[in-house]
Amino acid sequence: MPDKPPPSHEDALQALARAIDMPDDKAEEARAHFKSLGEWLERNDSSIAQYDPYIAPQGSFLLGTANRPVGKDEDYDVDLICRLQSDKGTFTQKSLKAAVGREVIAYAKAHSMAHEPEDKRRCWTLEYADGSQFHMDVLPCIPDAQEYQSRLRKAGFVELANDATKTLDAVAITDKTEPNFDRYCEDWPCSNPLGYAAWFRDIMAVSIHLRKAELAAKDSTFAKVEDIPDHAVKTTLQKAIQLLKRHRDTMFAEDMDVRPISIIITTLAAKSYDNEDTLVGALTAILTNMDAHIETRSDGKWIPNPVNPAENFADRWAEDRRLEHSFDRWLAAARSDFGLFINASRPTEVPTVLAERLGDRTVETAMTAIGAVGAVVTTAAPVAARVKEAVEEVKSTRSGTSPYYRI
Repeated sequence: MPDKPPPSHEDALQALARAIDMPDDKAEEARAHFKSLGEWLERNDSSIAQYDPYIAPQGSFLLGTANRPVGKDEDYDVDLICRLQSDKGTFTQKSLKAAVGREVIAYAKAHSMAHEPEDKRRCWTLEYADGSQFHMDVLPCIPDAQEYQSRLRKAGFVELANDATKTLDAVAITDKTEPNFDRYCEDWPCSNPLGYAAWFRDIMAVSIHLRKAELAAKDSTFAKVEDIPDHAVKTTLQKAIQLLKRHRDTMFAEDMDVRPISIIITTLAAKSYDNEDTLVGALTAILTNMDAHIETRSDGKWIPNPVNPAENFADRWAEDRRLEHSFDRWLAAARSDFGLFINASRPTEVPTVLAERLGDRTVETAMTAIGAVGAVVTTAAPVAARVKEAVEEVKSTRSGTSPYYRI
C-alpha cells in the first residue's frame, strides 16, 4: 500500500477554512430558528397573517460565508428579512416596524426567551439563550421591485433594471433615522439582499455545479444534482472570503468601528474571482486584484453595489478617512500574511502573524486534521522581508500587483 502523500499548502488552507466555518449543526439550528419564527408569523391568530409574512435569510448566512465566532462569548449573527405582502399606502415605515415588532415580541414571550427583542435602527433583534450563541436581526420590509427598477432606469442602468433575477426581490425597508419614517409616502429606503445573493451565485455558478456533481457522485441521498441545495456545497470563493473575514476580524478586534465591512470584502473578492478551483489560486487572484475594482471618481472612492450601481458601498470612506486607510492597511497585511504562508517551503510552516490573525487554536485544529501535529510556526524572516518590500510598492502605486509573484 503506497504511503499517503504529505499535506500540501492547499490541504492546509482547506483545513483552515473548515476550522472557521459555521458547523453544520449550528447552521441547521439557525434554519430551525427562522423556520419557527416564520411559522409563528403565519399562524391563524397572527396579527400580520393576512399579509402572507415571509422570512428569509440575508447576508453572510445566505451567501455561505458565515464563520463561527472568534470567542466563546460571541454569538452567531444571522440576518433575516420579514417581508409582508403589502404596500406603502397601507403602512408607514413606523407602522410596519411596529406590526412586525408586536409579533416578534410575542414570539419571544411564547418561547420564554430571556431578553425582550431590541428595537434597533432598522431591525428587531432576537437574542437566544446563552448556550445557543445566536442572535437574529429581523428586518421588516415590503416588496418594492417596481420602484427599485424605476430608480435603476433613471440612473441609466436599463439592462440591469430589466433583469428579473436581480431586481424582482427588491424591498422597501424600515429605518428610524429616515425623515419619512412616520409618513405615508413613496420615498422609503430600498434594499435588495436577495438580488445581491443571486448575483453572487452567478459568479460561482460553474463552481457550484461542479461541487454538486461531486457530491451527487458520492452521496446516494441525492438522486440528481438539481436535488442538492446550494448550502450543501461550498466553493473556493466562499472559503476564501471566510478566511479573509476571519483575518480582518482578529486584525481589528480592538478597533471594530473602522474595520473593513464584510460587503466590501465580499464584493471585491467576488469581482476578482475567476472560478479558481483551489484556495491557493482563489486567494492569490483575489488578493492580487481586489483594489483594482475600486473606482476613483470626482466625489471619492467607489465600490458600486453590483445590483444597484448607483449605491456606493464605500460611501462612508469620504466621511471618515480612517475607513479607507483601514482597508488599505488590511489588504496589505492580508497579502503579506497569506503570501508568507503560500511561499513557505512546507505547508506546516505557518507564519506567526498568520497564526495570530486566524487564531492559534484554529491553526492547531487545522494542522491536526491534516496529520501535521506539532506544526512549525515561523516568522519566515527572509521571505517576510521580500513580501513586505513588494507590498509597500503595491501600496504606493495602487497597481494591484500581487506580492506572491514578486518573490
